Amino acid sequence: PGYECQEDRGSWMLAFDQIKNGIKFGLDLNESVAKCPDIRGDVDKTTLFRIGIHWGPFLSMGPHTITGHADYFGPIVNRAARVAAQCEPGQVCVGVPMGDDEEPPDPGPSVEVDVLGVKQLKGISIEMAIFSCRKRVKQSKRK
Repeated sequence: PGYECQEDRGSWMLAFDQIKNGIKFGLDLNESVAKCPDIRGDVDKTTLFRIGIHWGPFLSMGPHTITGHADYFGPIVNRAARVAAQCEPGQVCVGVPMGDDEEPPDPGPSVEVDVLGVKQLKGISIEMAIFSCRKRVKQSKRK
């Protein structure tokens, strides 16, 4: 449901068919890295990534010069980067442009969402609602 569009000096841009798949990928990535025994040294494995996700339409797309997959350009790229900059290390955040008459995206039933606020991000002309996502803790069933 997703693929790598671009890579630049250790930052990757991925595209997903649905926002819930992007959120799931980010949460699963953080969880998998935290459990990885092959990462050694004095590093907090729970804070290696900041994952910023932009929800909204793209304005410009073309084929990647090497892979041929769709590659995205324009405001969507800057917005995702600015959302990632709002994250604390280890967080998965979603930015939703304000003013759209659409309902906010559904992250899926396995995700809990906290509103971090409505912010004017650097270089972006519209305000963005920023949400932090985490896996929903499963309640144990009582007998």
